[in-house]
Order: sequence, then structure tokens, then C-alpha cells
Amino acid sequence: MLSPEILREKFLDWQCQSRVQAFRVQGGKPNSSMSPMLLDKKGNELNKVIVVITESDPVNTTKMFEHTYKQTYDPATRFDKMKKFLSSDYFLDRHKFSDSLFATFPIDSTIQKKIIKDGTCYLDFLHLSTNYKLKCSPFKLDRDEDHWENIFWHNKNFNPGLGNDIDIIKFIPDWKKSELIRITD
Repeated sequence: MLSPEILREKFLDWQCQSRVQAFRVQGGKPNSSMSPMLLDKKGNELNKVIVVITESDPVNTTKMFEHTYKQTYDPATRFDKMKKFLSSDYFLDRHKFSDSLFATFPIDSTIQKKIIKDGTCYLDFLHLSTNYKLKCSPFKLDRDEDHWENIFWHNKNFNPGLGNDIDIIKFIPDWKKSELIRITD
């Protein structure tokens, strides 16, 4: 059994490495390490979600994401610039990242209302031979929060059709009640 601190470190390392791989080798498309199954507090499957990790202090990166979006109307140019930035050294130092995860939902969606009302949910990551099951506390971010803006501009660069009618949910893992499951043949 891993200590909560080691589990947290391993997870952040895994997330950073998976994202470097996705941007350098897989053309920037999210892989299954970024798309966990969202489970309710009883473990029932709700939906797959794409989660984003971000720096603990995202203000400068947010400005860059916003500038990238507003600099051109061409979605391909935005994508290329984001891919270049995110495949560089952005994910190389896990220590600069928050251990919270973020996902966008349609505004006031049934799923996000349910998990917030319940106060607990799980993010079940399964990628290759690794399975992390994180017990999380979900919170809806206010639009004036630094992380809300960061996730919005990040996602807007990859999805130009993303409107302002979204909620961003912050998932805070409880590392004492989360686990790493190694899958073997």
C-alpha cells in the first residue's frame, strides 16, 4: 500500500508523462489517461470526462492561452501553437502542478449537480496497465477564479465552439482514500 504522498507523486508523474506523450507522439489528442470514468459516490458510472491538470499558479499561462486564442481566427494555427507549447517543457516539472483535476460541463448539467450535491465522486483512470481510482470532492469554480479562466482558455484553443455557457468542476482528490491498481495479465 502506497502512502498518500507517494500515491500523489506517482499520479502527477503519470499525468505529466502521459500528456507529454500525447502531445509529442499522438498529435495532441487526449488519451485514456486524461479521460477517466466519472463515478458517483456509490461507484455507479456517470460518464467519461476529459480532465485537465494545471499549474498551482496558472496566471501567466492563462494569459498565454488567451493571447493564443485571440491572436488568430484559424483553429488549426491555435491548435499547432498549443501543441508546440504543451509538448515543450510545460509538463516536465510535476512540482509546479496542482493535484486537483478540472473538467468542463454544460452549465447546470444533471451530472455535475449530482456529484456536487453528493459531495463525493470518483475518477477512475484506466490507461494501458495502470488504473488509478481517485476519491474526490467536486466543487464548481466561480468564473473569476484563476483556474476557471485557465481551463476555459486552454479548452477554447482546442474546441473553438466552446461557449461561455459552461461550468468548470474542480476535483480535489482524497489521497488517503484513493488507490493505484496495477493490472497484470
